[in-house]
Amino acid sequence: MLNQMRVKLALYFMCLVLVLHLVGATAFYVLFSASLVRSNEALLSDLFSEIRPSIKVENGTPTLADWAKRANEANSMVTASIQVFDRDKKLLEKYGDDGIERLGKGRMEERDQTGSTKVRSFNEKIKSEGKDCGYLQVQVSTKQNDQASELAIYATIVAMPFLGALVAVAGYFFSGLALRPAEQAMQLTRRFVADAGHELNTPIAIIEASLEALTEILRENNVKEDLTEIIAKASARMSELASDLIFLARVENPISHYVIAPVRIKKLLEDVCEDFTTLAKNRNINFKLGSISELEVMGNLEFLRRMVTNLASNALRYTDEGGTIVIWSEVEGRNLAIKVSDTGIGIPPESIDHVFDRFYRVDKARARAAGGAGLGLSIVKAVVESHKGNITVTSELGRGSTFKVTIPLA
Repeated sequence: MLNQMRVKLALYFMCLVLVLHLVGATAFYVLFSASLVRSNEALLSDLFSEIRPSIKVENGTPTLADWAKRANEANSMVTASIQVFDRDKKLLEKYGDDGIERLGKGRMEERDQTGSTKVRSFNEKIKSEGKDCGYLQVQVSTKQNDQASELAIYATIVAMPFLGALVAVAGYFFSGLALRPAEQAMQLTRRFVADAGHELNTPIAIIEASLEALTEILRENNVKEDLTEIIAKASARMSELASDLIFLARVENPISHYVIAPVRIKKLLEDVCEDFTTLAKNRNINFKLGSISELEVMGNLEFLRRMVTNLASNALRYTDEGGTIVIWSEVEGRNLAIKVSDTGIGIPPESIDHVFDRFYRVDKARARAAGGAGLGLSIVKAVVESHKGNITVTSELGRGSTFKVTIPLA
């Protein structure tokens, strides 16, 4: 149980860290992209300020011929696209890298057969003697910036599995440290339950022995034995309770070593059915065996037998005269499902989540009359969990219940 809790805590911690990682990565990506945009805008502004004074207007048409001539003579490498348009927005001159040959501002994109061209563009009108002569436009490619942004995204995605694995391992380790006091407390509780069960056995044995002697004396003196019958029933209930406590402590003790081997569920179910058939017949209840799978499961035979016996006993306790109880098994994927169905009184919806709690009884008066100690289904759940299985229950008031146990196949 604690191991499952450690796994859950580690998974919760991993999910939390991954969510925070995604939030942080998203914030970083937004800030990083904004920083790249500002960098491009600053580059465009500086380049425009440098080129603008070199524009000449000849016959009402702007030109950068003189600037281009000086740039060629100086072997200057122009990494931007510089374009000059007339007043009708028709391209007149083009220098430097390839760009998008139309006026625009901000991010621009153009697709053709060779691929996609993405630039950030800036332009202003060119005036001469107060009249509009054309436009000067400067563009820089966003290819490197886009690659840097994509790399940041890929790095985030690639880092997630490794980060998740590291966080899960660290979470499992530290949750173990955090749960160590709880584990020690549970060990003490298990030890107390087991010791209490063993200590109860001695006075119960003395009571039963003394009761037998007292019953014999009363019988010899023709005295009614009503009182001794009450004591005998109470002693039997105490003995059953002590036995259940000891067994429950054994099942829940993770440091114990049990014999784990392939178990033929078919033989087990046949034996349990044979044991309960007579008891059910005495109460006019039809106890029968349904179809059974021949496959085996890995487990402890004693524990699994106790599990099925408790389910059958619980069904018998809450099924009225004339009812039916059926036990069967079937394969579900990699698991073997064992089902115990009855036509008994059923379980109220508000009680289904509590039927596996210790000492919980749906019908307290009926359970006491039948001698139940309230630990039967708790033992069933403990056995199922020790075999890495799962147990569910479906029920309808007045129509019966079905308990389903799934255990991995051998």
